[in-house]
Amino acid sequence: MALEILIYGHPTLKGISAPLTSMTPDLRKLVDDMAETMYNYKGGIGLAAPQVGELRRVVVLDVEQVLTRNEPKPSRRLQVFINPEILWQSEEDNPFIEGCLSIPGVEGEIYRPLCIGLRFRNEDFKECEIEAEGYLARVLQHEVDHLNGVLFVDRLKFTQRALIAGKLNRLRRQTKAGLASNDTG
Repeated sequence: MALEILIYGHPTLKGISAPLTSMTPDLRKLVDDMAETMYNYKGGIGLAAPQVGELRRVVVLDVEQVLTRNEPKPSRRLQVFINPEILWQSEEDNPFIEGCLSIPGVEGEIYRPLCIGLRFRNEDFKECEIEAEGYLARVLQHEVDHLNGVLFVDRLKFTQRALIAGKLNRLRRQTKAGLASNDTG
């Protein structure tokens, strides 16, 4: 079942996600629903649980579909990260224009480390460690930020953030208005 993606200004996006202790039917359903939601959004390559209103340390992503986007039938390789923890990061970083499903219409240049070490549990709740580099490392860092209540716009330089302040304020007002109408309706 596709889930609603929370938009900038929703308080859940700034919350800290709780770690999980086991794979349960409820968690498996959340992973499946998050994957369906991510694949339903054009350009969606990663999704963290807070983006769908769940303060749990779960991330789904598929960077493969970006690499094959221009092919007639892009391939899919869903990856599931439960309780992801960045163990180390390279000193070398690079800039990249990032966007986010929770901040539609907004992009910005973010510097992130090129390589990271990550410990996590997979979809079978087996503990794993990987070294990620390039695009995978970037997407993982973006999604782990979500689990810690950090949005990519929080990492923008002041001058870049000033340029998009109007868009962010508009999104925040729309979200607050939507929340207020849900409280009264």
